[in-house]
Amino acid sequence: MILVTGATGCIGRAVVERLVSSGHQVKCLFHWGREHLCPRRVVITGGDVRNEDSIYEAITDGGECDTVVHLAYIRRESKEETFEEVNVAGTQKVIAAMKRANIKRLIVVGCLGAESRSPYPLQRSLGRAEEIVRASGLNFTVLKSAVVYGEGDWLTSWLAGIANDFPFVMPLPHSGATKLQPIWVGDVAACVERCLNTRATFRQVVPIGGPQALSLSDIAQLTTQAMRRRRRIVRVPTALTRQVVAFLRRCRNALTEVEMDALAYNRTTEIGGVHRVFGFAPAKMASKLDYLDPQREPPPLPVRFRSRLHALT
Repeated sequence: MILVTGATGCIGRAVVERLVSSGHQVKCLFHWGREHLCPRRVVITGGDVRNEDSIYEAITDGGECDTVVHLAYIRRESKEETFEEVNVAGTQKVIAAMKRANIKRLIVVGCLGAESRSPYPLQRSLGRAEEIVRASGLNFTVLKSAVVYGEGDWLTSWLAGIANDFPFVMPLPHSGATKLQPIWVGDVAACVERCLNTRATFRQVVPIGGPQALSLSDIAQLTTQAMRRRRRIVRVPTALTRQVVAFLRRCRNALTEVEMDALAYNRTTEIGGVHRVFGFAPAKMASKLDYLDPQREPPPLPVRFRSRLHALT
C-alpha cells in the first residue's frame, strides 16, 4: 500500500488517480477538519505532517504501507502554518515516522529552483526539505519539477484570475519574458507512478519538465485562448514589479510580492528528460488546458472529512 500526503492538492489528486487506475492500493492522509474532494477507491486517514504520531498511525493502521509519496507543502505562510513547520519540519517528521515503521521507499515532488540558499522563502524551504530527504538514508527519489499546470494549480489560476477581473488587458511582470517549462499534472503523476519500479530513479534527484520552454507571455496567451477570452498582453518591466503587485492585488488568486519577484528567474531543465528517464513524451500545454473552458461542467462540491484531533508535537 502507498501512503500519499498532500493528496488533496493539484498534484496529489492526479497522483492518487494515477496510482489507483494502475491498480495500486492507496491511502490518503487528509488534514483534520478541512474540506476536500474525496478520491474514489482509496483508504482515507486523518493526520497532519506536523504530527509525527499521526503519520506513523497512517502508515501502520489498517494495512502497513511500503512506500510514501510526500506531496504536502504550502506555498504561502500564515499564522497557523509556516514554511519551517510544514515544508521543512513536516518533511523531517514524515521521515522519522517512516523509520519508526521501517519503511524505506520515499518519493517527493520538489521544484526547479528549490535551493537552501535561494533568496526566495518558498524555494529556500523546499531546498532545505530536499537536503533532508537526500540525507535521510532512505531509498528516495526527488522529482525536481518545472512549474506544474492543471486544475487547481497556481500559475493558470493566477492568469485566469487576471483575465476574469481585468477587461481588455493582461499586465505581466518582468516583461512577460521569464522562461518556464510547464508540465501537465497528469504527466507528473505518471512520473511518480513510474518511479515505483524504475531503478534508475532510486536515490536520485530527477529533474522533469514539459516538452517546451515557454515565456510567461506565451503561457498567458495560451491561458486566455483556453478561456475563450481576448486580452492584450502588457509587458511590465521588472523595475515596476511592486506597482504590478499593488495593481493586481484584487485579482482572484493574486500573487504576493515575493511570489511575483520569484517569477523573475528562468526555471527550465533538459528538454526530453522525461522521455529519457521514464519512456514517454509529456503533453504540450496547448492540448491540456480544457479545464479552463468556461463551458466545462463544474467540479463536484467538496466534502468534509472528520477525524479525532491530536495535539501537534
